[in-house]
Amino acid sequence: MLPFNIRKSALLVATALLTSQAYAEEQAPDSSLKDEAKDMEVIEVTSLGRESLASKVPLNVTAMGAEELRAKGITDIKDLFADSVEISAPGNGARFNQSVTVRGLNVSAVRATNLTYFERTTLAYYLDATSLPQMGYRIKDVERVETLLGPQGTLYGGGSLGGTVRYITNKPDVEGFTFDFNTSVYQVKEGSLSHDTDMTFNVPLGDTVAVRANISRLDDNGYVDRYKQAVWWTEDEYRKGSPEGEFFEDDDWEETTSGRIQLMWTPSDTFDINFSYIKQDQTAHGTTAASRWDVGEACEAFYPGSECPYVDREGAPLQYDRYTLQRAHEEFTDREFEMSSVEFNWDVGFANITSSTAYYDQTSDGQGDYLNYGILYYNVFAFIPGLGFNDTNESAYVLYDNSYSGLEHETRFTSDGTGDWSWIAGFYYSDRESSLKFWEIYPTLDQAMIDAWAFDPVAAYPGRQYMDSGYFEDINSNYEEIALYGELDYKVTEDLTLTVGARVFNWEDTNNRNISDYTGWLGVDEKTTTNKGTGESIFKFNAAYDITDNQLAYFTASQGFRRGGTNSYRDDGDLMVSDQAQVFQPDETTNYELGYKGTMLDGDLYFQAGMYFIEWDGTQTYNSQSLFGFPLNGTNNGPDAESKGIELHARYNITDSWTVKWAAANASAEFVETKSLCIFEGDENTPGNQCRTWYEGGELGGTPEWRHNLSVNYYQELGEGALDASFRARYVGELYSDRVDTAPDENGNLEEFPPFKFESYVLYNASIGYAMDNWKVTAWVDNITNEDAQTSYHFDGGPFGYNTIYVTPRTIGVNFSYNYF
Repeated sequence: MLPFNIRKSALLVATALLTSQAYAEEQAPDSSLKDEAKDMEVIEVTSLGRESLASKVPLNVTAMGAEELRAKGITDIKDLFADSVEISAPGNGARFNQSVTVRGLNVSAVRATNLTYFERTTLAYYLDATSLPQMGYRIKDVERVETLLGPQGTLYGGGSLGGTVRYITNKPDVEGFTFDFNTSVYQVKEGSLSHDTDMTFNVPLGDTVAVRANISRLDDNGYVDRYKQAVWWTEDEYRKGSPEGEFFEDDDWEETTSGRIQLMWTPSDTFDINFSYIKQDQTAHGTTAASRWDVGEACEAFYPGSECPYVDREGAPLQYDRYTLQRAHEEFTDREFEMSSVEFNWDVGFANITSSTAYYDQTSDGQGDYLNYGILYYNVFAFIPGLGFNDTNESAYVLYDNSYSGLEHETRFTSDGTGDWSWIAGFYYSDRESSLKFWEIYPTLDQAMIDAWAFDPVAAYPGRQYMDSGYFEDINSNYEEIALYGELDYKVTEDLTLTVGARVFNWEDTNNRNISDYTGWLGVDEKTTTNKGTGESIFKFNAAYDITDNQLAYFTASQGFRRGGTNSYRDDGDLMVSDQAQVFQPDETTNYELGYKGTMLDGDLYFQAGMYFIEWDGTQTYNSQSLFGFPLNGTNNGPDAESKGIELHARYNITDSWTVKWAAANASAEFVETKSLCIFEGDENTPGNQCRTWYEGGELGGTPEWRHNLSVNYYQELGEGALDASFRARYVGELYSDRVDTAPDENGNLEEFPPFKFESYVLYNASIGYAMDNWKVTAWVDNITNEDAQTSYHFDGGPFGYNTIYVTPRTIGVNFSYNYF
């Protein structure tokens, strides 16, 4: 238990006590910032705890309002990442989560995976004032989305290594009844007609109370077909798979229903309290990918007896086409997300108090094909007769069941910002639980072990949950954290402001792991470990200088932190797992950033530039132990790394009708030291110690050297309404699909062993719309040229499993919006 622990009920009681005294204060709201935001055409943000223009915040912060989000078709976090030049994610289909790279900070593979354990992110997520471990909630009825780059642990309770994304939802309004309706009908090339519809009601219940409700429904009917059988198999080799049938049209469909209801009480101009409940159900079916030939089979089929041009799995020909997947078993993920929260804002004169308490629960369960690893693990490694590819028409699949729940509380005190001194102080409490489970199922496995070894797994493992299950893994964690954080600003002169910040925190992480090999090779291993930190601290310094009223320069040095954890490596006879391998420690970043923001040419030109250098200590990187050929995957602290880059944003109003926007980012990251780690106790000379070395200069991968976004926007009043149009181009440079490992050659010189590199590509999107009175119609096309760039892959080992994930093909749609107010 953490020192000065706080019970869940006490947090709710504290919130109620504070709110019961707040209703008497009165103060007129200040609308000047809203007027200025309209004049400057720069969106307001609350990233510093108080309203401010994004152009005047001395941080690399960008914000996107509701209209821009809708114009760009951004409806979820994956769309947001695709539009960002600073954040990289592989663009996997809806069934998968994904690892996220910010400013080059990540060392996990750029790929899709059925197992959540392999996903890594250096980004923090906020839904209003609540920190979340993942962001699956769709962007509906959202006022804006703010993206803050660099660690923000002294500004927000939930810390991060690389940055923070915040969804700011629209709140109930007592001023009047409003109704918003939006629908989008679209079709992806080779796919079926789909639609995305949402509606929002805002209903005042008197002068001080209002209710706001939003409901949305997405029916994406997919475009990737699925065949059960590989094209080179003979009929005798066909798999039974699931369900019945051989061909499944538009198999990668998605259905998502979201709802949010809020009740706000505003008894005075200085106090409001908002109660919110959110629920979202999603079924993401199938895998959005295209299957390739096995290299050997392709060479034999197309180039028998001659030199074959296919040398690697990524270059093998597609089995069918880019719209067709081969998978024996049905694949799907069912997700549910619920969150209840209460948040209040209270202006007490000298400061504003914002307090939020939320409880969330998220589950994700499903099934994935496991043909390749099934054969590899149970026939090749485990030597179970009757389970080879030519011995049976059955094939393996994997089941997974993941859950996250947590109580999050954060209270922030923000000074009124007047005078030479201003400050932010906050308290943060988090109690999170997670459970990551998966089972490997190979139909007829039980009978095969009985026939071959007279070994009955049902009798040997009475607690086993599924028949024919050969392996089970359960990794669950309870993480508790308490933090105090704050920032202090001093206005040295009229133009120069200095900021210092600190975050002090205690944390405790209890991990329970159950690794069960039901074939008997590894047996059952259960262990509980606890890691904790007391009095941990991170710091921040910022200097902001107003060059003119409309131009700002700043320097920031800030630190970030990510929790550690425990692996499930096992002792092997006399070889004992080392503490260094079994436990991975928190990793930390120190970010140095120099930036500029300013408007010129009477406000027609806005330019924002930043350059950064990041020191990353104790990088958490993937590793594995091998027992009898079976991998036990884990995470270890690798070498220190460094990342550096520049980020640019510009907007130019050519005329009252024409606007050009451009954004670009450059990033590169690599290991800056050589480090060796052994799974077992002893050194690298100990036989069988399973040591590995990461070498200085190894590139981290996952981030292109350059990304560019360019848009040209047109607006013109026409008749009784207004016409708007846009043309957007997005360039993504080459990027490695994984970290670039290096090793010394025979002469002692370091030699690179680069992974597959995704080629650069350009996407073009366009839209045209017309608005009049309360309605608007927009026609749009994404990926106009139907570019077939590769962005990720899904690989389950063996000769059957490499699937290429492409950008979404050309998509044509029409949006209709109606607003009543």
